[in-house]
Amino acid sequence: MGGESTGPQPRKNLTPVNQLTPGRCHDAGVRRPFTPDLPIQTPRLELRAFEPDDRESLLAIHSDPVAVRYVPYPPRDEAALEPVLQRKMGNTGLTGDGDLLELAVTVRDSGILIGDLLTALKSVEHETVEIGYIFGGAHSGRGFATESVRALLDLAFGMIGARRVVARVDDRNVRSLALLDRLGLRPEAHLIENEWFKGELSSEVDLAILAREWRDRRGGGLAAE
Repeated sequence: MGGESTGPQPRKNLTPVNQLTPGRCHDAGVRRPFTPDLPIQTPRLELRAFEPDDRESLLAIHSDPVAVRYVPYPPRDEAALEPVLQRKMGNTGLTGDGDLLELAVTVRDSGILIGDLLTALKSVEHETVEIGYIFGGAHSGRGFATESVRALLDLAFGMIGARRVVARVDDRNVRSLALLDRLGLRPEAHLIENEWFKGELSSEVDLAILAREWRDRRGGGLAAE
């Protein structure tokens, strides 16, 4: 990944990921309005709000043709990235259907930004959120993507109070499909040539996992608050 790092800065009110697993029971529904206690720490990573200084590191990811191959936008230059970063800095909570929560993923030891997470509130009524993510290739192969998306699922089923989490993946994106399989999301639909994507027909795999299934995978930790 391009860009320089000044190293991790001291932060107050850190939320270790093991404090996210206990969450709301299904009957409580999605918590609204919801603003997460940030940053969230995993053993090696930190999930935090986006900041103006993320511009260079985020550009290194969003300008990479390989990184953006299966996301719905072309490689971005500085001019295209600027409004995107402003949007990400503003997407800090969930209130109603369609709202987005966007988080930067950094390595705790270095402070380097390596990825970009998204949680979309799909339906308050049906207690459903959708997750998305993009990571730079410079730090691939070390399990960082799996570790950060696992923390995102803990957040979704814990503090947010979702009953169901969904993800949509291009069926050619085998690495993303393998990541979600490791985390227990099951394929529920395979939409064959369902849309034109970047000039060619593409097929989509829709995956999902329920709160009770995630609770079982995480050792029964989802308890009512």
